[in-house]
Amino acid sequence: MYSSRYKSTTLLLLLLFKTVLIFSQIKKVSKPRNPNGIFSFSAPEEVGFSSKGLSNIFTYVKENNINIHSLLIIRNKKIVFDACFYPFRSDLRHDIASCTKSVTSLLIGIAIDKGYIKGEDQLVASFFPEIKLTGKGFETLSIKDLLTMKSGFDCGFSNEDSLFHELFPSNNWPKFIFDVPFVTNPGQQFSYCSCNYYLLSEIIYRATRLSPEDFAKKYLFDDLGITSIYWSKNKQGINYGWGDLALKPHDMAKIGQLLLDGGQWNNKTIISAAWLKKAKTMNTVFPNENGYGYGFWIDKNHAYNAEGRGWQKIRVDSGHNAVVIITGGGVNEEDKERIGDIIGKSLHVDEKLEPDPVAYNNLKKLELQAEKADVDSPGNISIGGEKGKLFNKTIIFPKNSLAIESAEIIWKKGSLSLMLKQVGEQTVIYPLGMGTAYKFYQDAGSGHLYALRGYWKPSNEFEIEFNLLSKINKYLIDFKIGDHGNVVSIKEGTHKIDEVFPVTLRD
Repeated sequence: MYSSRYKSTTLLLLLLFKTVLIFSQIKKVSKPRNPNGIFSFSAPEEVGFSSKGLSNIFTYVKENNINIHSLLIIRNKKIVFDACFYPFRSDLRHDIASCTKSVTSLLIGIAIDKGYIKGEDQLVASFFPEIKLTGKGFETLSIKDLLTMKSGFDCGFSNEDSLFHELFPSNNWPKFIFDVPFVTNPGQQFSYCSCNYYLLSEIIYRATRLSPEDFAKKYLFDDLGITSIYWSKNKQGINYGWGDLALKPHDMAKIGQLLLDGGQWNNKTIISAAWLKKAKTMNTVFPNENGYGYGFWIDKNHAYNAEGRGWQKIRVDSGHNAVVIITGGGVNEEDKERIGDIIGKSLHVDEKLEPDPVAYNNLKKLELQAEKADVDSPGNISIGGEKGKLFNKTIIFPKNSLAIESAEIIWKKGSLSLMLKQVGEQTVIYPLGMGTAYKFYQDAGSGHLYALRGYWKPSNEFEIEFNLLSKINKYLIDFKIGDHGNVVSIKEGTHKIDEVFPVTLRD
């Protein structure tokens, strides 16, 4: 999509219409005993966690229908909690959204360590000689200003969606960004602007002659044994430094462990401790006493985090020698805090608790159950009577912000599918599970997996859950057909999409 953080006018369909159906059944994936050579599995009690306490996570997630995809807890390099929640599964990469900014910060640090870049105080203009601008903003802008979100650009939460909408069609992204006005001098004011991190990606390429992805493979990922990645890039081949990097949860954990160990991996320095110290130092302090460093969000208790939209997180807690990895599809702040409280209350000061084999076995059972559907068999979909008017009809949309031209819910030989047509794009047909059962669609390029199902609501609206799953977004598409008009509504929480369209049905 255009942004891993913001809604764009073609947000939904740009994600949906370039994919290939791979399979319609989840395959079983067994967890290896030593998944990556650095971690090992352990009973929680061996490192001070309570199995019984951690089991409460499953209860809370199920009772409150929390849209979490995976949760991984590691202490002293021991994996004590490793859960994927249906329909996500452990062998999938997951879009880590703005956690990517933290990775980009690490790559800048590595480039400085290796002499490709002089330092974070180097002026940005020195990398862009073709940009002919004058004024204090451009002439004094430093790499540090980009890292700390103090560039001074008129760019932030309120207007970045519209900036992205204009940025993506541009053939010259640096020029477009530098044409954004400066509203303050660099270094003065925090404003969360993802464009800053695209410029950092450009700087990595211009300094090293390697794309950020290739530079990361050579100096970061290969050493950590991270071999399965996907990172979106523009037409010039420059990866989005702000987001859209996809990693497996266990590979996210490797990055967290690298940070916890001060940049060391298997007795090799991957990134200097000096850079990590700067990265996790508060450059901006917020009213709640938390802060922001070089691409990292720092807690007042000095734990620090890579964070992304939808609840993507790499949490590094040096005080407890722990790493927590989370992927999700949109979780509200109250539920995040509640799950955090459950984890915190499960950790005891002592490094080791008395063994509790009954609670531990129950925890492992709950982990296995979380990966499975509550109901494995498809539900039945009624298509008789008035309800039948919805199926096998072309649904014509008015001109709309999501660029949907038409749709059709196809019922054929006892199977459901959804056909969507985007303006200017090819028609694509997606398989639909029925009731509680999903069917799956996998993007041929990125490997992102989508989960889809359709069902009748008590209000006689037919709802399709179009869950982009490893791409974070979960869309709820409601079809209401009646004598007083036909309406389709589309909602998605992480981008705050809530659209209603009057539609026309044609045979």
